[in-house]
Amino acid sequence: MKLFALILTLGLSLQAFAAHRGLSPVRKSGETYQQARDRHLFNWNFKIPSPFPSPFDDHQEEMSFGSPVDRYKKPLKNLDLSEIPDVGSYADLEREFKYVRDTRFLQTEDPSFPRRLTWMYPDDGCYARAEMAKIGLVEHNFPAPKKIFVFGNLHAITKNSPTGDVMWWYHVAVTYRVGNEAYVFDPAIEPSRPLKLTEWNDKVGGSRSNVQYTICHKDTFDPSQDCVKPHALTEKEAVSEQVSFLEYEWDRVKELGRDPYKELGEFPPWSVAH
Repeated sequence: MKLFALILTLGLSLQAFAAHRGLSPVRKSGETYQQARDRHLFNWNFKIPSPFPSPFDDHQEEMSFGSPVDRYKKPLKNLDLSEIPDVGSYADLEREFKYVRDTRFLQTEDPSFPRRLTWMYPDDGCYARAEMAKIGLVEHNFPAPKKIFVFGNLHAITKNSPTGDVMWWYHVAVTYRVGNEAYVFDPAIEPSRPLKLTEWNDKVGGSRSNVQYTICHKDTFDPSQDCVKPHALTEKEAVSEQVSFLEYEWDRVKELGRDPYKELGEFPPWSVAH
């Protein structure tokens, strides 16, 4: 499998040297969506070297109008769900959800301890998880998903944070449809099953505040990119982004008083047998 071969080649060197190129979703306590968005866009454009073309290169004044993706945002009820690929069968959807949740795609310094995508570090890196999920699903011969972005004063309850919650100004995951029902693959929020889009909306705070959505091309990496014709990352870039969060996830599990060798290995919290 192409993805596995690439990851084995990259190894630990990426974990040691990778920088976060994606646009961080983190929203600080007391910060509004607009404040967090503008802070991250400023840092991304002016302070962080990026291999991706910046839509803000000569337009600093445009930052107040938002990023390319969030300019398309709309309320949940106004989304055109027909844009999301229909996979026809919930059984197939659930099978592929478990595949992308459970597969230990990422090779580490210890060949006997590959890692899953960083579902247990919900604070940051959703863009990297979504990109790697897309790659893994396509290479597993499943239809290409769409990316679904949500924007607002987002707030999610989680057992994988010392405070019991995380806050974002945006969040992204892959999405599919079965008939008229849209689903989201987001084990960082709900590891037991694919969430209906309406359930995902509730879990990110949509029932408590005004949030809006954008359905984008499968290759749209983060809100700094075009929603319709994005600059696609290479697999090497995508792996680098995800690997750069592995240490954060490991430290988080330890901080919570849990065993990272167990939970990041054979016995994640969602497994039946511990």
